This record gives sequence, structure tokens and C-alpha cells, in this order.
Amino acid sequence: MTLTFAAPTPVDAMLAAAQTMDERALRAELRQQARDLGVAVVVTDVVLPFLNAVGRAWERGDCTVATEHFASQVVRSWLNSVALSDADTSATATATAIDPVVLACPPGERHDLGLLCFHVLLVGAGVPSRFLGSDTPLPGLADVCRVVGASGVIVSATRSRVFEAHGGALRVLARHYPLAIGGAGADADLAERVNATLLPADMRRSLAQVVRWHRGDAVGLTVSA
Repeated sequence: MTLTFAAPTPVDAMLAAAQTMDERALRAELRQQARDLGVAVVVTDVVLPFLNAVGRAWERGDCTVATEHFASQVVRSWLNSVALSDADTSATATATAIDPVVLACPPGERHDLGLLCFHVLLVGAGVPSRFLGSDTPLPGLADVCRVVGASGVIVSATRSRVFEAHGGALRVLARHYPLAIGGAGADADLAERVNATLLPADMRRSLAQVVRWHRGDAVGLTVSA
């Protein structure tokens, strides 16, 4: 009888590098996977599962907060540099002339890596995007939308109470711009209360929906009456 063992996955390799704080190995794995699979696939099939795995390890007590922060910052650096550079190269030149989608997390939400991943996917798909990140004051978000002539706004949070704390401001925003909400804190009831479109939990489906809407498909984000 011959025993066979499953080969380590890219996520396994990245978890091992994170546990030993081996930044070089973690970055090398990200670069290799991007060469093999392309940035979009790495974001959805490697980066997001890796971040989820790190979060679960922290919840179980299998890694420290410092390890989680280290892993998050290495991934953030890669997304901001290599991933966005590659996405910009692959995006169509004409897309830059189209009014952008603005992405932000509201005040009280500091977990913005998922939204940063979505930003990378949007840019790679040819949809111009402006990423504001965590703890964004909503009046400031509205100012940015006005300055750039936003074609839509996506707000993300991991907890429903963060959305609920800013429900009034979100409803005001939705009167002026197509608004979508996403993240673990978003649900259909909340979306209805703030007059927003609920994006699917699956990032590929969310991407397809926003791309369709941005290209003029009637099935997508809508401005509330």
C-alpha cells in the first residue's frame, strides 16, 4: 500500500511563512502565484482564503495578534504595489476617462483589506476606482464623490452595527449616488433601510455585478428616489 499526501497549497505555504515572520517567503509566494495564475485569481483564490485562515487561527489561539498584523501588512503592501500595478497595466486605457466608483469603510470600521482586494479586482476589470480605506467620515466620502464625479459608491463593514450607526448619512448619500453595501455586516434588510444595493458575499459575483452596472446594464446599482 502506497500512502499519498496532498501537496501543500499556496495558502499553506503563506501560513507557514506568516507563523515564522518570513516576509521574503511570503512575498515570494505571492509573486509566484501571480505569475502562475494572474492577479485576479490570486486575490480571490489565494489572498482572501489566506486572510480568512489567519483570522481563524487567531480566533483559535493558534497565532498571535502580532502574526495577524504582520500577515495583513505584507498582503496590503503587495496589493498596493505589485497587484495594483499589474491591474493598471491590464485595464483598458479608455476606462480612466469614465467616472470612478468610490470605495470606503465607514467610521468605526478598520478592516478594509477585503475592500482593498475588491478595488484591485475592479481596476483589473477596467472599472476606475478610488479606494479611501478604513474609518472614512461619510461627509468626507460625499465630498470625494462630488470632486471625482463618482458613478457609484461601495461601502463595506464587517459588523452590522457600524452600518446602523451611520444609517442616516448612508441614506443621504444614496439620494445622490448609486450606493452598494457589502462585507460581513451587510444584509438585505439593512440594504433596504439605507436604500442601497446589497452586493453578494462572493467577490466574483460582486465584481460581475458592478462591472455590468458600470457598463450600463440596467441590472445593477440604482439611484434611490
